[in-house]
Amino acid sequence: MSSVDCSAMLAGVRVLDLTMFVAGPFGTMLLADLGAEVLKIEPPDGDPVRSNAIGPRIAGESAQFHSYNRGKRSIALNLKSPEGRAAFLELARGADVVVENFRPGVAAKLGVDHAAVSGVNPRIVFCGISAFGQTGPWRDRPGYDLIVQALGGGMSLAGHAATGPAHIPYHIGDTAGGLFAAFAILAALRERDRTGRGRALDISMLDAQLTLLGDEATNLGTGRWTPVQHGAGHPALVPYRAFDTADRPIVVAAVGVEKFWRNLTTAIGQSELADDPRFMGNAARVQNRVDLEAILEVAFRSRGQAEWLAVLGAADVPAAPVLGVAEAISSAQAVSRDMAVRIPAGDGETALVIRSPIRSVGEGALPALPAAPRLGEHTRATLSALAGWDAARINTMEAAGVIRCAKEE
Repeated sequence: MSSVDCSAMLAGVRVLDLTMFVAGPFGTMLLADLGAEVLKIEPPDGDPVRSNAIGPRIAGESAQFHSYNRGKRSIALNLKSPEGRAAFLELARGADVVVENFRPGVAAKLGVDHAAVSGVNPRIVFCGISAFGQTGPWRDRPGYDLIVQALGGGMSLAGHAATGPAHIPYHIGDTAGGLFAAFAILAALRERDRTGRGRALDISMLDAQLTLLGDEATNLGTGRWTPVQHGAGHPALVPYRAFDTADRPIVVAAVGVEKFWRNLTTAIGQSELADDPRFMGNAARVQNRVDLEAILEVAFRSRGQAEWLAVLGAADVPAAPVLGVAEAISSAQAVSRDMAVRIPAGDGETALVIRSPIRSVGEGALPALPAAPRLGEHTRATLSALAGWDAARINTMEAAGVIRCAKEE
């Protein structure tokens, strides 16, 4: 393993992962990608995403499961049973982190909340992820990605005035919550290393969405800004949007400095626009957006995407094609950084997944990514090694439905 390989930075950190669906599994997968040992504690019938009937399946399980659970170890454990709870707390004695994404109050009802876990391990970092957090009038409401996107303000900015609001389709409500959870866990581990004590973290997916509003909220606070749908551009930047060409769309962001605007006018053969009072400076262009964008729409439709990208690139104008998912993950840049890879998925099949974006300077060839676990694949080995269960006890508990072991381990 290379000395600059990021995949071992969290070596020695053990995470008990009680999460299901997307938000929690995404956050714990980020930790696994950095070398943490993530023990995915699943109910005997598994994370519901395993059997999700929506979307394609790989090796008999949802493709989505493979997206967010690579590199983990699966222990199938019935936390509703006294024996299952006791086994979990025994595992918690030697863990560094516990992550759960139950509705508030459920972890306490099961006897696996922070109070119970810190009672056996005061050094534990306990992270709860929920739609709305552990406090507030909405804490007990059910929440999903779509719900928090709608309530977080971002959906009101996406889409077009003519067609209404639109959600971000790649689970940003879930993944933002998981990302902030991973970030908070790492900070809490650093603190624990100094103080010797862990802490309980409360991550709200809605809070994460509000955090992502950033300057939209700050602009609103000036009293001189009304948030509106952005469509394919931005209400305060011109030209900064997608344009149709003779075949496929491009985006143009000629606003960073005025030289880019002047370069654009030359590239489209209308250099006189650079000195037109209506378009001198971004503020003037925003005020006269309709007139300017009408001119640019006509200009860009006169040639195809490839030709325009060559022309704009030669003129030093920030521009790019609008790539589909297949094109994006197979672009020369993505391939050069080995971002999309296939991992084993069982039954001779593979799953295409996206790597963590974290890299070290000077890093060499990236390591192969491990597969997502089969349900209960590591139950027997983990309970034997970490909880001291012998084979007879494991067999008895499996027969009683307390645990589930994969048929082959």
